[in-house]
Amino acid sequence: MNQDSNLIYQKESVLKIDPAAIAHNYSVIRSITKGKIIAVVKENGYGMGLYNEYSILKDLHPSLYAVTNAKEALALRSFGCEEDILLMSPVLDGGECLALLNKDILFMLGSEEEAALLGAAARETGKTPRVHLKIDTGMGRYGFFYNRLPDLKSLTEWVKVEGCYTHLAGKPKNYEKNARLQADRFRQALDTIRSCGIDPGLCHISNSQAVMTLGDLGFDAVRVGSALIGKAASGGQKLKTALWMEARIYQKFHRKKGDTIGYQSTARLKRDSTLGLIRVGHSDGVFLAYGDTPEKFIHGCLHLAATVLLKKRYQKCVYLSGRPVPLIGRLGIAHMVIDLTDVPALVGDVVKIPVNPLLIHPFTPKEFVKE
Repeated sequence: MNQDSNLIYQKESVLKIDPAAIAHNYSVIRSITKGKIIAVVKENGYGMGLYNEYSILKDLHPSLYAVTNAKEALALRSFGCEEDILLMSPVLDGGECLALLNKDILFMLGSEEEAALLGAAARETGKTPRVHLKIDTGMGRYGFFYNRLPDLKSLTEWVKVEGCYTHLAGKPKNYEKNARLQADRFRQALDTIRSCGIDPGLCHISNSQAVMTLGDLGFDAVRVGSALIGKAASGGQKLKTALWMEARIYQKFHRKKGDTIGYQSTARLKRDSTLGLIRVGHSDGVFLAYGDTPEKFIHGCLHLAATVLLKKRYQKCVYLSGRPVPLIGRLGIAHMVIDLTDVPALVGDVVKIPVNPLLIHPFTPKEFVKE
């Protein structure tokens, strides 16, 4: 793809990034824990661009950074990052392993397969891989299972253990109970590790939601990503939203009572209306949600009924001068229609659109908010 292609497909929306809000959120997290803060900058810096997020965070001085992609770890080094960088996914490719080892990246060690690869790299290079042991306490993804640990003494012969961590599964119901259960399992694993003569080093378990609701749970560090941008799942009342999308009203037009709007004619106007067209839609990443969670039948029926009976609560809105403006009809791939009947607005006015930045289109331009 040549450079002109980026211009052709560049989105008309803009992702706004507020460095002051990120700094505020960092200070809120610091007020909660005296432990080390691990800044998680995965998935291209939570959608804002890895370099953009690093350029903000480096002045806040987190103790270390964490990513889930080897290329991002190497990119941070190329940006001049001298702090420790923890790669929180397994490395099972020899060439990738050597590249990371040469850049002094901290490895997540959670399997015998990976231990063998790290050992081979150590023998080949004469360098000692530095690792954080990953313990599975319920996520069921990466790591040594907490009560079925292998012979860690032999697996860590060629590496230096500098930390241990686990990943909270984040079960919504009884969140605190489940988080504390996983913390107890983690402590059980740490006791086993120490009994093997291994110092577990820096221990961490709390992610953004846990930090904002339960603190550091008595461990040495916390890992925060979504909380830095003001998107903690709960407990984030003191946080400020640091990322949002902006777009301009492209066209104003009028429709009569009874006219239908949008795909499948799902919206029928109840009055003569003034509408606005914004050239932003699902392809930009707005109003998307994760939909892979299985719902129990009764809960699913109740939720469906609520969306019908409590339309105002579930109404999607954009914001014009801080005032909510509802969407009319179904959101399209590249367009949305908003109701301007009761809102003074002109073509070219900017609307603010709440987004999950992880889902925005990569060609969306990004701009810092000036103080």
